[in-house]
Amino acid sequence: VSFLVDMINEPSLASLWNANFGALIAAVTVKAITSYDNIYKTQTKWIIESSSTVILNRYKSILEALSLNSKSVHDLSVAFALRKLTQNQSTPPNGGSSSDTKKNDDITQQTRMERLASLLGHTNPTSLPTQSSSNELFNHDNQSAALLLPPRVALENADASVRLHAITRLNKSIEDGVAQGIDLGRALLRRLATDDDVSVANAAGTLLASQLKGVLDQEKAMRNDDDRHVSLMAFESLMTDLDSLAKESLSAMVKWSPITKGHDSWSPSSLVLKGNTTKHNSKKISPGIASPPILMCLNICGTVAKLMLEHESIEDIFDDEILKIPFASLILALAAHVSSGDQDVSSTALKELQNLPIGDDASNSVTNLIPTHPVDINVLSLLMNSDALSANVPISLRNRYLWLALHAHSSSLTSSIVSDSAVKHDIALRMMDLILYQMEFYKASMKKKTSFVWEIEFFRRSIRDCLSVLAEGTNLDRYMSKLSSVTSVVAFESIVKPSISSQLEAFSNTSNGLAGIVVLVHSCLQSKASKQSALRLLDVAIESFDTSPNVNDAISCIIPTLSLLTHPEKDIRESIIRLHDSFQSLGNNSRKDDTSEIVSHISKNVADKTSFMRSSLLMDGSNALPHLLSQIILASDAPGSVREFLIEKCKECALIGGAGFSISGSRAAAVVLSALEKCGESVISLQKRWDGAGKNLFEKFLSVGNDCESDDIGLSKLRDCVVLMLKGVKVNQAQPGDSGPNIQISIGPSQTGSRMRSYSVGASDDFSVMDSYPDEMTKAILDTFTMKPLPYKLSRSVIDLVLTRQSWIEGVFTKLDTKTRQSIASALLSLRAEQDHDFAGSTLFGLPLTTDELTHLLKHLHPAKSESDQVAVSVITDCVRGRIDSLGKPSDISKLSSKLFDQLVSLSTFDDFSAISGDLGGRDYTRVIILQTLYAIHDNYKAELARSLCEEESQQNSGGSKRSRSSSWSGISDKTVSLQASVLVGLLGGKASSIQPLSSGRGRALSLGLLACLCEQAPSAVVSSLLPALMSLAEVSSTTEGDESEKKSSTAAIGEALHAIVPAYCIHAHSANLSFFTLLKDFVGRIVTKERQCEKTRHSLLDHFLQALRQLPTKQDSSDAAASLIACVMALESYNIQLPRTDDDNDDSTMTNSNSALKKNEASESIRLLANAPTPMRIAVSLSLLQYAEKLMSSICSQSANSVELHSGSKLKVNISEVALLALVGPNSDEERKQLTSYSEYTGDQKRSILYLTVSLLQTVRDATSTPSAKKLVRKSQGNDVDLCLRLWQELMQTHVNALRAHSKLIANDVLEDFEKRFWVAATTATSACLENLQNILPVPHFLASVSSTLSEDSVDDYIRKKTIRLLSERVAEVNSDSPEALLFLEAVPELVSQVCVARPKITDETSLVSYRRAIVMQQGALIAIESFARSLYPPTDDSKLAKKASDAFIPALTSVTRLLGEGASSWIDSNSDDNNNSSYDVRDVECQLFSSAALCIYRLVTVLKARCIPHLPSIVTPLLAALKSINIFIGSTTDQADTTGKFLQLSILRTLSAVAETLPQFLLPYLPLIFSKNALASIVLRRGTAEGENSVRAATDEVSEVLATRTPIRQLVPALSQALGRNLSQNEEGSSWEEATSILAIMKIAVESSQRSELTPVIGKIFNGLVTSYAYELKKADNREELLSNTNKCLLALVMKLSEAQLRPLYARLREWRGDIKNDKDSSSSSHVRRSAFWNLSAELSKSLRSIFLPCLTSVISDVFDELEIAVSILCKGSKTKVGSKRRKLEESEGEDDDVDQLRPLQPLLLCLELALKADAHEGGDWTRGDDNQRYNMLLNHLGKLLLSQIPSNMDVKSDLAPSEKQSASKFQQIVQGVGTLEHGNVVGCLTSLAAAAGNEQLWKPLNFAVLEACGHKRSEVRKAGISCLLSIIETIGEEYMVLLPECLPVLSELLEDGDEEVAGMAKECVRQGEELLGESLEESLR
Repeated sequence: VSFLVDMINEPSLASLWNANFGALIAAVTVKAITSYDNIYKTQTKWIIESSSTVILNRYKSILEALSLNSKSVHDLSVAFALRKLTQNQSTPPNGGSSSDTKKNDDITQQTRMERLASLLGHTNPTSLPTQSSSNELFNHDNQSAALLLPPRVALENADASVRLHAITRLNKSIEDGVAQGIDLGRALLRRLATDDDVSVANAAGTLLASQLKGVLDQEKAMRNDDDRHVSLMAFESLMTDLDSLAKESLSAMVKWSPITKGHDSWSPSSLVLKGNTTKHNSKKISPGIASPPILMCLNICGTVAKLMLEHESIEDIFDDEILKIPFASLILALAAHVSSGDQDVSSTALKELQNLPIGDDASNSVTNLIPTHPVDINVLSLLMNSDALSANVPISLRNRYLWLALHAHSSSLTSSIVSDSAVKHDIALRMMDLILYQMEFYKASMKKKTSFVWEIEFFRRSIRDCLSVLAEGTNLDRYMSKLSSVTSVVAFESIVKPSISSQLEAFSNTSNGLAGIVVLVHSCLQSKASKQSALRLLDVAIESFDTSPNVNDAISCIIPTLSLLTHPEKDIRESIIRLHDSFQSLGNNSRKDDTSEIVSHISKNVADKTSFMRSSLLMDGSNALPHLLSQIILASDAPGSVREFLIEKCKECALIGGAGFSISGSRAAAVVLSALEKCGESVISLQKRWDGAGKNLFEKFLSVGNDCESDDIGLSKLRDCVVLMLKGVKVNQAQPGDSGPNIQISIGPSQTGSRMRSYSVGASDDFSVMDSYPDEMTKAILDTFTMKPLPYKLSRSVIDLVLTRQSWIEGVFTKLDTKTRQSIASALLSLRAEQDHDFAGSTLFGLPLTTDELTHLLKHLHPAKSESDQVAVSVITDCVRGRIDSLGKPSDISKLSSKLFDQLVSLSTFDDFSAISGDLGGRDYTRVIILQTLYAIHDNYKAELARSLCEEESQQNSGGSKRSRSSSWSGISDKTVSLQASVLVGLLGGKASSIQPLSSGRGRALSLGLLACLCEQAPSAVVSSLLPALMSLAEVSSTTEGDESEKKSSTAAIGEALHAIVPAYCIHAHSANLSFFTLLKDFVGRIVTKERQCEKTRHSLLDHFLQALRQLPTKQDSSDAAASLIACVMALESYNIQLPRTDDDNDDSTMTNSNSALKKNEASESIRLLANAPTPMRIAVSLSLLQYAEKLMSSICSQSANSVELHSGSKLKVNISEVALLALVGPNSDEERKQLTSYSEYTGDQKRSILYLTVSLLQTVRDATSTPSAKKLVRKSQGNDVDLCLRLWQELMQTHVNALRAHSKLIANDVLEDFEKRFWVAATTATSACLENLQNILPVPHFLASVSSTLSEDSVDDYIRKKTIRLLSERVAEVNSDSPEALLFLEAVPELVSQVCVARPKITDETSLVSYRRAIVMQQGALIAIESFARSLYPPTDDSKLAKKASDAFIPALTSVTRLLGEGASSWIDSNSDDNNNSSYDVRDVECQLFSSAALCIYRLVTVLKARCIPHLPSIVTPLLAALKSINIFIGSTTDQADTTGKFLQLSILRTLSAVAETLPQFLLPYLPLIFSKNALASIVLRRGTAEGENSVRAATDEVSEVLATRTPIRQLVPALSQALGRNLSQNEEGSSWEEATSILAIMKIAVESSQRSELTPVIGKIFNGLVTSYAYELKKADNREELLSNTNKCLLALVMKLSEAQLRPLYARLREWRGDIKNDKDSSSSSHVRRSAFWNLSAELSKSLRSIFLPCLTSVISDVFDELEIAVSILCKGSKTKVGSKRRKLEESEGEDDDVDQLRPLQPLLLCLELALKADAHEGGDWTRGDDNQRYNMLLNHLGKLLLSQIPSNMDVKSDLAPSEKQSASKFQQIVQGVGTLEHGNVVGCLTSLAAAAGNEQLWKPLNFAVLEACGHKRSEVRKAGISCLLSIIETIGEEYMVLLPECLPVLSELLEDGDEEVAGMAKECVRQGEELLGESLEESLR
């Protein structure tokens, strides 16, 4: 136990215990308790008493340790242990009476419980209750044990008293500070929510409420940094999930609430609120109904709500999607209980609500609590708008809370406590929402409710109170619309309509100026007003006006009702017309004034039933309203008054008493003003509209500023309508509404979000622009943008609808004076720069400002001192770039450019930096923007600026004064341009000046680009600045730091700069006495030789430099410059190899290093540059590089310095002397002016550099001409490109010749060092490769011309000639036979033929031998080329003209190749003779290759020429076959090496023969005897090895054989094959002839199989003769004989398969006749045995293949079968019978030899034939076997039964599948009789088994069974074995049917089971087993 305690408390095992191993903790806990209990059962009393305290403490410590690890698992384990101890009570061992025993048991059990109580930590075990409660689930013992359970577990006990006691214990332990688990709070809450026992629930709620209050106090103390801190771990866990805690608390309240249980009878009419309490008018509910748990639930819910408010503010809670619903549910439930009938419940609920922590001014009455409490306000919002709250809270609580809220709001609204009008207004708004929400549930059935009358009256009163309050604000019309839109008809008719009607008179003095029915009409204008709402309000208005007409109401309603005529609903328009019908009565009123007359006039025009206008309004009010207004104005007696009235009323309608805008009135005014605009200028002019309403409304918009930034669409429409007047567009003719044929354009979004109407001036005469734009409008625009703060929406509307419209820009802005235009532009610029409004900048960008105006904007800006001015400069530069194509005169452009340069200088000068207060990054950005703009100006106007500059120079040169210059031009001088260039160089960091350099790559690139533009304008003034700028770029690129992305962007920017500046320098450098070499030496030299230069950066810069050179004006300039660049880069690389050496390094090591650099030829910068150059440029550059290399080699050879001078006419092509200078002294040396010395005077390192440069130039040319793109270009070049390629070819040829000569000369003089020797080897190799590459890629005409010249010239080296032929072969493979190039290539065939016919020298010595071999190699190359030509150039069809030309070219070639083939064949045959073998052996290999090439060439020519080759067949076939025979003979008798040499000859000959046979099979008849002659095609040498692989001789032989067999007519082929068989099988001695015969038989078989039956009929005799010749041939070796027979049988079978059954029988009869008569064979010669054996062998093969079809043929020879069997029986069964035990008998049992064994050769094939035939007959039913009245069966059985007992001589030849070792162990008897190894070759047992199967009945089986049993009982062991094996085979074959004969077999089987031969006994046992299995019963009794 001590160890267990130590293990639990061991720190190193803490991770194990903390890993939640619940099973381990549970097991240890249960074990500890049960072990403690067992101690008192097993130990004696005195031991227990002496150590009881120690034992208790030990076990108690174990349980405490386990409890600390997992309290929940520990408690459950304790419960399990107690239940186990209670169930397993044992009887005490001492006896006694039953009463004594029970008494003692009770005492023992009580003591036991007390002990366990002490163990489990109960402080007073004796005080445990022992009486169970009313719940009788437990007896006394179980009750006591349950009371010992841990409180956490006991809470879930079924006994209420146990649960109550557990709560008591929990309370005590909590008071004592003992932890009870982190989930105790939720357990108590679950008890409260689910327990049905009131006492338990009340106790759980009381404890939980007190502890939650403690948690709340602790949270407050922690928030206030109070030192008090009480450990409430068991309840703090509740704080981790307040959402769930709130839901569970609400669930508990719902369970115990009297409201949800229906115990509280309540109605809305009985609710009266007074002070802090709510009183119910009904009777007091009995105290028993409101049980104490509800009070605890209210307390808990209130505490939980406070806890939630402790953690989150009210705003955060209602923003939290998770917390807001639970929190609102708690508040709603608490508030609902305020109105409960139980005083305690109501007081508790109210107290909890009042104690919510919302501030010090918390309300203390229900009247003020709900309407003003922020929590309740949010709860009400959720109740009306969220379904989640409705799903969380029962409807009874929701209904109670809703009415409580209504009463509270009503009381607050009418009480004097709420004095703040804004608060009262908010209360009225919420109450209206509550009323609307509640009225939605009213139905007609609710009228039966007793409280319905009270509710109606309450709602009417409440609505009147709310409307009275709302009348003082701006929401009256909106809520009037909402009230009238209620869906409940009952609610509207009973509540809303009476309330509105009674309240109309009270609206006479509203704050918004709306009175009477005007409120109703304005309510219809609400954007969310429904059709039903509008119709209801209009009906009320009509009824009200008809009841009491009011002139003022009608006047105020004119504009709203006119606008409603455009409503999309026809019913609403009709109601408006009815209202105007009521307005007509005003004309008859006693009040006669102009206004009433105008109203009456308008109403009459609207409501006139006889006018077409009424119907138009009903059909399409939107389009009809402009026509209506035109009619109203024009039909009036005082149209001016009507105009003024309408405009004035629009203004009054939009404004609320002059104080602000009315939302609904603005909508109406916007509609009417838009309609008035469409009426046209003749009805009402734009000026009048502006003066009458537009101006005042615009000023009002300005005055209210951003206070009028409402999103209402009506206000937005009015603002857009007023702003559109500023556009100045007049409508000359009346326009329809929103659609019509005269509407021009509808563009642009308005501030309302929809598309605003806009007219396109000039598209039609219907519209025009005001002739004189009013100053008031101009002032309005300027006031809009200069007002502070900016009225955002108004300014946006002005911009979107006026300033950005083309009609205003072209019709108004362009006509404004310059000052006004500048003011507008300045205002927009200030708005963009100072207030950061992007729309102002975009508007300024769209204005057509002149260059002078833009310059004026720049004059007053100081960007060096102000960040806003920097922004302004950026905006102006954007405008300049935006109109870069229309800046005007060059003088203006020049002024603008100069001003921009001034701003750039001010931003870049050091002196101004001290005055800067702002972001330097903004300055850099501004400078970049200015540079971008300057670059755009100079790039776009380079021609104009350059021309003007030239004009100024000419004037200055002519002495003209500035005054004489044209006033239209004020140019800039060269000096100014030079200063500007200096500034740009300073920005690049190229000069030490006061200019701050740019830090961004983009800025530097723009500076360079601008510098290039200035260079074009004034080259002499600027070009001198370009080189410093480029050098600064090189320096920047070498010092670029940062990450990879920064380097990449910087390099890209520098690349863009190079693209701009390098071309400018190249073009204009000459004018400043600068050279291109200076640029390359300084700039490229710094890049290539810079050690810290990043490799990627260097590559990128050089690539950009090369790309820049491509932008030069001409291709020649680009090519020359690129060649100079690459040559200089190579020179610099060559200089770099002059590495410093230490003293320890010797000259040899240095030369080795240099040589390794030469050999490796690593991918240098120059090679990479040339690879990146365009392909056309690459060829031109290669030519220049080749010229450089040639001049350098000349200088190396001549040892003179003058030879390096190479002057070019191009200014961009550097001299070779300059290139050599770079390689010798580098880019930075002062020796560049020094005169070059000769090569011999160079140092060792300088020599290496020059040599490295030379070979690099050559290798670069080689690589450039070997790329696929270069090949494609050269091959398809035309015009100048062709000349370029030829020049390159000529230079290459000359360079190659010079290199060879120089090399030879210097080698002869022996003046070269090692590295120089290696140089010349590399140089000649490179030039040779270049030459080869170019030959391969030249265009076809030029290529063929070069090839022809190469082949025809004798001076050309043989190696080059050979390479040329090879290249020609490769080139022709890419030519299409249908292309025009094919004809050109055909013309080259004679040249190849001449190479074939070249004479070979006679071999006399080694030199002639070498020449002989070279000649053969040349011939072989020509043959390969001719073969390639034929394959590629010969057309696929023979009937084309191209085929004629091709045949004319290839037939002479065939003649020459055939002649060469004949010579090769003769040479080979002669070389194989004994006389010449030794002398010609040295050239045998090359002659073999030549012969093979000639044969393959003929193969291709025959394939394409086809019938045209017929005259050459004798010269082709005869040499081929003669050579083939000679080769076969040679290979058959020589070594493996010779065999390998001859293999290629065989393959080539066979392939050619295959082509001849495939192409001309019908012409091979004369050659067939030769083909099938000895050692020819049938030679065994050709069939060695496998037939797999392309180069397999055997596969090629099989292919030729198949082609001959299938393509040659069989009437020609079969006679030749038959004769060949006869020749091969006519010899007397056995040799290889029979193997060739097998090959011929295989060919004959293929020929037969591929022929038709009709074709075979004439040649069957020939085939038969050949087959019988083969059958009759006798071989000594049995295996050879079997192979020959097998092939013959296959051929025969192929023939039979082609014949009909009628043709088969005569053929078989002829075969029988050939075999001869068996009985009359007197001489019994060997040939007769061979024929008989062959006959039965072929019969077996036919039987196997034909099956039952062969049976008739077998019937014809059945007598021969019996004769053969009788002969066999007479020989094998002739032994005499002797006495048992005699020596004679023993000898007879042993095998011996027989002289007549040859007569037995037909036996085995006969047995096989019979076996197969009988099997086929058995399959067909056995009729053939049972023929002739069973005589055939009996005869066969008689002979076969005897053979079963025969003796087989040892010298008998038996065919088997046994291995040689197996044949020695198996006797001939076993093989021929028993069938060991001969199952597929014939045996006696197999025949008997097949005979039994064919017999098919019991009667025939009995004699057979007798014969088998006789053999089983034979005295010879081998006979018994054969018999039992036969019996077993029959049983297995026939099966259950044969079991009728099993009783006859049992005695014999019984004896055989005890046979001494284990094999015999085993087979007998197997027979018995088979029988038992078939019979289904045991045979043991029968065998006894």
